[in-house]
Amino acid sequence: MKDLSSQITGLKKKAKQLVENYQSVKKENNKLKEEVDRLVKNLDEKNQQVMELTNKVNVLKISGSVGNESTKDVKLKINELVREIDSCIAQINK
Repeated sequence: MKDLSSQITGLKKKAKQLVENYQSVKKENNKLKEEVDRLVKNLDEKNQQVMELTNKVNVLKISGSVGNESTKDVKLKINELVREIDSCIAQINK
């Protein structure tokens, strides 16, 4: 009978340890999920910054190239850009 009692006590200790381990892993998992969410948000912000800077670079390139050209060439470039924008809008609307 003592053997059975000691086995039950051992099982209780192991069950308690399993529950403690589960709680610990669950806590760590929640921390990691929060970290992932934070990193995803940070990545989205950085991607937005990259897009904004890319647009600024393109504007600077266009303005720099426009400064040395005739009015006719500038109008052609503007028309080309408008066609590209119209094409992008058409693709978005699909």
